[in-house]
Amino acid sequence: MLNRDKSTQNESNDDANFIKIGESMRETGFYVPFSQKTELTSLLLNRRAIELKASQELALKECFGDEDVEPKVVIDKKSEVIANGKAVHEVEPCATGNDLTDLQVDCVHHDDLVAQKKAADTNTLYADRTRVNTIKELTKALLARPMTRKVGMPEDVDAAMQKLAQCAPHIPRLVQFLQIPLQVAKAKAVPPMIAPILLVGPAGVGKSHVALQIADILGVPAHNVSYAASSSVGNVLSGADKNWGNSSTGIVFNALANGDYANPVICLDELDKASTSQSTSGPERNPLNELLALLEPVTAKAHKDRCAEIRVDARHIVWIATANSLQGLSTPLLSRFELVMVNKPDARAAVTIALSVTQSVNAQMGVELKQPSGEVLQWLATLTPRLMRRIWTTSASWTAAQGRNRVTMNDISMALGVHKTNSSLLH
Repeated sequence: MLNRDKSTQNESNDDANFIKIGESMRETGFYVPFSQKTELTSLLLNRRAIELKASQELALKECFGDEDVEPKVVIDKKSEVIANGKAVHEVEPCATGNDLTDLQVDCVHHDDLVAQKKAADTNTLYADRTRVNTIKELTKALLARPMTRKVGMPEDVDAAMQKLAQCAPHIPRLVQFLQIPLQVAKAKAVPPMIAPILLVGPAGVGKSHVALQIADILGVPAHNVSYAASSSVGNVLSGADKNWGNSSTGIVFNALANGDYANPVICLDELDKASTSQSTSGPERNPLNELLALLEPVTAKAHKDRCAEIRVDARHIVWIATANSLQGLSTPLLSRFELVMVNKPDARAAVTIALSVTQSVNAQMGVELKQPSGEVLQWLATLTPRLMRRIWTTSASWTAAQGRNRVTMNDISMALGVHKTNSSLLH
């Protein structure tokens, strides 16, 4: 009883500290310094770790019963601190799951489609002829196909997690977080329920690159929304109001209704930049508020696009957000995300990322090239993942056009239009 009282007291102290830090954030503004461990980061990671462990144990017990084999990720004992980005992970074998190749889930609300088609056919709701024709074409196309959509899942979860570990060796916690829901989904033959993920770290550490890799291992399309590029992100996500002359459907509706998968990846890039967005007309609206309902499974189940006025089930969307800091992000919004801190990769991890990027680009381009030399990999490792991808795409194209199967530094130089490659010019 005494130990239990001490545990309760410690939890209470953590809550008090957490609230105190939260108040300080609101008063003074907040930025997480990645060069040192902050009290808030420690509290967040400890609390998330406890919650994740409890949910994982419950899910595994329900899924595998008393079986000895459990899906888990083993962290190398030499790298006990996950936050430093140097942990080495090895995925152990786990119980064989079910085949999800034919799994489909209801995604588009049929009743809404019928109602909108009837309204367009009888001109009872829309006075604008262009609007009527748009709705007619939209409803006709959607009624001609099933209301269900496929579920993207890797055939081999263990191999997929190993691939992700190679793509993001500096973010081992991401592999830990994703493996359990994927294993449970495989065993139960249900769509994976992956909580929204917020990758927080300085620019150039590969946060957006990771989002693309997650889409790749799931076998689903990835859609990108930049909060730094637009002040009307709410309209981009949920569609512009039907009364606007340039009204159009949003990314969520397009990805689900017009797409093939119920669980596409949507990357919310530079989420922290949304707090500085200004509206050019009408009342100012925080573009982040649009996410509150979309990230909540209960309300996401019946997400209605403002333009089409048709509901879709957005519960299975895999949300990957990125941010350089937590400044400007509200507590309700942060509570909906799994927070993953991302540090700059060390030299070894950077080379691993460079190799992963080259392999990914080669596969997308459909070219068969030999593994780059150590010199090329070390040079690429000095760049950000985004720049790696861009330069390698050009260099690989140049190499393939020359009828060769290995990219050299000379190919990179020619692709860049310089005689001698100098990485300092590219930063």
